[in-house]
Amino acid sequence: MLKRALAAATAAISLMAMQVSTAPAPAAAARDWSATLRADAQALHDDLAANHPGPVNPEDPGFARRNDEQLRLALRRAETAHGFPAYFYTLSAYVAAFDDGHLEFGIYGTTPWDMHWPGFLTAYQADGTQRVANRADDAPVPLGLRLLGCDGRPADRLAEANIGHFFGRWSLLSQRLTLGAGLFADDGNPYVRRPERCTFEMAGRRQEVTLRWQAIGLRDLIGRLQQASARPPREIAARTLADGTRWISIASFNADPRSPSGRALPSLLASLRADRPALVAAPAIVLDLRGNAGGSSDWSRQLAEIIWARAALDRLPHGGTKVDWRVSAANLASLRENRDRQIAGGALSPQMRRWFDRVTTGLADALARGQTLWREPEDQDETAAQPRDRPPVEPGPSGPVFFVTDAVCASACLDAVDLWRALGAVHVGQTTSADTFYMDVRELRLPSGLGGVSVPRKVYRGRARGANRPVVPVHAFAGDIGDTAALERWIAGLRERRH
Repeated sequence: MLKRALAAATAAISLMAMQVSTAPAPAAAARDWSATLRADAQALHDDLAANHPGPVNPEDPGFARRNDEQLRLALRRAETAHGFPAYFYTLSAYVAAFDDGHLEFGIYGTTPWDMHWPGFLTAYQADGTQRVANRADDAPVPLGLRLLGCDGRPADRLAEANIGHFFGRWSLLSQRLTLGAGLFADDGNPYVRRPERCTFEMAGRRQEVTLRWQAIGLRDLIGRLQQASARPPREIAARTLADGTRWISIASFNADPRSPSGRALPSLLASLRADRPALVAAPAIVLDLRGNAGGSSDWSRQLAEIIWARAALDRLPHGGTKVDWRVSAANLASLRENRDRQIAGGALSPQMRRWFDRVTTGLADALARGQTLWREPEDQDETAAQPRDRPPVEPGPSGPVFFVTDAVCASACLDAVDLWRALGAVHVGQTTSADTFYMDVRELRLPSGLGGVSVPRKVYRGRARGANRPVVPVHAFAGDIGDTAALERWIAGLRERRH
């Protein structure tokens, strides 16, 4: 399975942590890395040209030019590529140039990382500063010390050059929070110079430190990177707090029935449906999306129907957002594969079954006609239902509904944010991540078999939330977002202030 570099955001540990696997490692020493990089860069370029909506999107006239420019840069770097880091970071930078969280590069299996660190790690804070967040016992800096800069470069510019350039969207605080802890984890990136002398500050006093880089085991580093960043529990479960609040944790919207969430979500929703009278009578409901980086929007809609009832969803405005699909044989085949897998796993709602049928049929017709973009029609069963076909009106929640996000919330998690806010839920926690108008990905495995890319298949038109625009909560949580007990107490306080 593809380990996306930015999938590390779910654990906030940096790209290196995603490379540990029990899969066989590639024969690194035997590879011609120049040839490998040339072939994979060309394949990436050609797939984007053939299957991504960008090259034929009149609202994104620079996409094709950017694709060509990144290929030329990758081919130049291939001339001197001598190891895995050159391969990895060239393709990472290629993909990062599009600033799109759905267009991601990652690795299959294990990889030959050779890790070093200076005895400490820094991490971004919510206020934008970078502070020492993990250290060895003999480290030259204490915890909490603020990083001002290294080798004449301010800390923020250093992080942008050494991390942001290779992962994109560095303007987003969420991206800095989730990946910034890797600044002092050196994995041999040949396109950056690791810091040598850094300036720190504590209580107004400055401290100059000459770094002494040393080897560190990958698993040890992963553990330290995890400790340096807040990590909420990744669970899919429902529980009742002492005051009667119903707390529903949904750490993923992945619909693949082979995934943990794809197996757990159907049973969770079934139990909530069976318990709906007690659920909506609760003094409060909390929908915990910490750790949720997306998946299928169908889950958030099903949950909304349980909590607010179908009639409330029917009253929401329709038709504001349109969807154009890139017409290609690869996109059609991947959609059919997605549909068949979810049917086999029993994870499809009736609405999603209709959606798959409508889109695959429409794409197939558009492909036969030689179109490049196809406009998805609205679901007529949804928009033209007669009053007698509508379900009986059911009561909505009697108490407030809160939903919690952290910095990794993106894609289908953001769709949940849009839907639940429209239904009246109160957004709390951290500012979300963000996405562009390009959505709904298929996985491309590159010719080497080593790397892969997630490639969007469709583009939104007229979405109210802009491209790469995060959503700011109504109430921001200033503490450790991974501290569930503190979060419970804080939300209880919000409830009290509402009365």
